[in-house]
Amino acid sequence: MTKWCWRVVCAVGSIVLFLAGCSQQAHYMRKWQPVERIAHRWTGGTLHEDKLSEDEVAIFQELGTPDTIRFFRSVPERQRVYEWFYSEKEEVVWFVEGKRVDYVVVDTNTSAQTAEARDTLQRKAIQGGLVTGFVGGMAAMLLLFDKDLGLRE
Repeated sequence: MTKWCWRVVCAVGSIVLFLAGCSQQAHYMRKWQPVERIAHRWTGGTLHEDKLSEDEVAIFQELGTPDTIRFFRSVPERQRVYEWFYSEKEEVVWFVEGKRVDYVVVDTNTSAQTAEARDTLQRKAIQGGLVTGFVGGMAAMLLLFDKDLGLRE
């Protein structure tokens, strides 16, 4: 590859990684800052009312902008769950995929994959790494000892 191609690949990769880091915020959140020591929790921003669901608009009009918003995943469906917290009113409102719910079981692991899928992926990655290491080692051995083994004759 030429230098130009590598630069394009690096630029696109950097953009994808940057966007992946911001993907936990809801599309209606603007200028929210992460809260230190609490994962996937933001404070101090505004909401774009035109991007809210009907249930979210109703709560927004009734209670205003929440003090903090936190992101979770539901168990076991792995749906997006947002917790809106109003500190002055001491009220917490939960939304699952934009629909208000009174109760939801959440997981702080924000991966969209289930625990079983994550375990399977990890197991397969380890197995693939071992196979790749073995095949690479054999290829390196053949390249290093090709003359000794009579492969060039």
